[in-house]
Amino acid sequence: MGKLTMAGLEALRERMAADAHCDTALAGLARTQALREPLRALVRAQHLLLQAEHDVDQVTDVLRRDQKYAPAGRPSIHIVQLRKQQAAARQVMLVARQRLAQAAQTFVQASGLPVKAGQTPSTAAAAWLQSLG
Repeated sequence: MGKLTMAGLEALRERMAADAHCDTALAGLARTQALREPLRALVRAQHLLLQAEHDVDQVTDVLRRDQKYAPAGRPSIHIVQLRKQQAAARQVMLVARQRLAQAAQTFVQASGLPVKAGQTPSTAAAAWLQSLG
C-alpha cells in the first residue's frame, strides 16, 4: 500500500466533492449521508498536514544548506530569518497535526471505523484513506 501523497490527496479531495463519490467511498459504513462532511474534513485536514510537512522540509533543507557554508561566529540575518521561518512552519505543522487528529477522531467516532489496539484514530483514518486512493 502506497503512502499518501499531495497529488493523491488532491485527486481524492476533488472526487469527494461529489456526493456520489462520497457515498461510494463510504459504502461499507453505515449512514453515508451523515459521514460526507466528516470525510471531507478528514481529507482536507490530511492534505493540509502534508502541505505543512512539505513546507517544513523545504525550509529545513535551505537552512541546513546555508548553515553549512556560513562563516563561524554570529549567524547572519539570513540565517536568523530562516530559523524564524522554520519555527513558524513547524508551528503551522503542529496546528495542522492537531486539526487532523480532531477530524480523524470525529470521523472514526461517527463511522465506527475499527481502530486496532495501540493505533491512533489519525493512523487508522490515514490507512483507510490510502485504501480509497
